[in-house]
Amino acid sequence: MTGDRADLWRYARAHHLVQLLAGYVVAMVVTWWTGGGEFVLPAANSRGWSQMASTLLTPIPFAVLAAGSLHSSMASLERAAGTRLIRAELLHLATALVVAAGLVGGATATSGSVAAGAEAVRNLVLYAGLALVSGRAFGRPLSWILPLAGFVVAAFWGADGSGPHWWAWPYQSYDVGASWGGALVVLLLGLAAVVMPPRLLKGSRSVAV
Repeated sequence: MTGDRADLWRYARAHHLVQLLAGYVVAMVVTWWTGGGEFVLPAANSRGWSQMASTLLTPIPFAVLAAGSLHSSMASLERAAGTRLIRAELLHLATALVVAAGLVGGATATSGSVAAGAEAVRNLVLYAGLALVSGRAFGRPLSWILPLAGFVVAAFWGADGSGPHWWAWPYQSYDVGASWGGALVVLLLGLAAVVMPPRLLKGSRSVAV
């Protein structure tokens, strides 16, 4: 039992889980302060701007922190664990995302509305999938690339004067089922990237070259 606790503590230190929790607290305070409100950004539409809910943006730090925490200072040693490491990472990720969903959804719902809280959770699911794919493609410390790119695309091109486009899932209302379906598909792609064997990824890069 003592050995298991020691292994858990080593894993937590290698994956900077204390820093993850600290980041969550900061992100939760910012989320609560914005309260599911709205802000205006430049956009590619006839008006030149779009008004969007803060829930398009506030879930991104949670998603990036959760995905980025899979990075380890002992990565070369952990690879030797094989399938055991994959199981540990999936448990780690599931726990991190459940906590993130509770924080971003709860903070948004209490300071804004329940509907906004649901939208924040859906966008967390979407951005988490993008962050996992980004981490696998560019390295886990760069898990922020695709979520941020997704936000920019949705914010700049995702809506016109009549409302959001069908593909701009972060813009959609919480009760649009297709937006939840799309977010879940992206998350599944991210999970597939996590469990993909490194040799398969290297092989696909070799073929591309």
